[in-house]
Amino acid sequence: MPSVNGTSPQSITWKDVVRDALLELGGQGHLDDINRLVRTNPKTRTNPTWKETIRRVVRQYAIFEPLPPARSGRYRLVEQPNIAPEPETLRSTDVVDHGAAQGMLLTLGKLYGYETFAPANDRTSRSFQGKPLSNFSSITDCSEFCGKNSLARVRQIDAIWLSEDNDGVYPVYAFEVEHTTGVRSGMDRLVELPERYSVKLFVVAPGEEERARFDRLVALNKFRKFRDRLLFRDYSELDTLYNSAVKLDENTTSFGVSFR
Repeated sequence: MPSVNGTSPQSITWKDVVRDALLELGGQGHLDDINRLVRTNPKTRTNPTWKETIRRVVRQYAIFEPLPPARSGRYRLVEQPNIAPEPETLRSTDVVDHGAAQGMLLTLGKLYGYETFAPANDRTSRSFQGKPLSNFSSITDCSEFCGKNSLARVRQIDAIWLSEDNDGVYPVYAFEVEHTTGVRSGMDRLVELPERYSVKLFVVAPGEEERARFDRLVALNKFRKFRDRLLFRDYSELDTLYNSAVKLDENTTSFGVSFR
């Protein structure tokens, strides 16, 4: 988890920089105007291609919405809903509830201070605790950190947690929620993430039947080289982690500190 502290200059992201620029512009503006305000920001000193980074940032984050007409170069600021995490359980579920499992994973990512991604179709068609998954997903585009050959598969990964460096966002953890017949397809998607990021890859499924199938598959040549970072977790383990994190968030908020 991130340290318990206030915002430092080192923790300011490109998302923060662009958001501040748009706020200064009254909530919307052209890329040229954003660049004009950002050019003196200290982050540009260590990033000679900062204009390209800003162009990527406005395409990746859900809080930056393009304004018509298409390719106008104009964006407006759309703040995401403030989600208060609530307890949830999957322990009594015999079938895969993708919406609940994805929602728990996306909420965990937010609680731990990561940006979060869910597939475009899932963001509108699935919900968690009465809210669309779009409310829990802060990244809408993963094309900037993924090659064209694997993009179609990566875009379908159920949940990704991302961090940001001086060049933009990159994946840290990725999760596929699967039942027995889908374990292989989930693993196929996970290993399409670029190896340079050394992403931790998780298959999350109901129980022992899926774990046994995973154990057989991970011994295959295709997956063997990923064994150190390709992991299986069952619903009960997700349940425990999620509800512990929700309780910790409740306690830290009550106390007056934050892990985010």
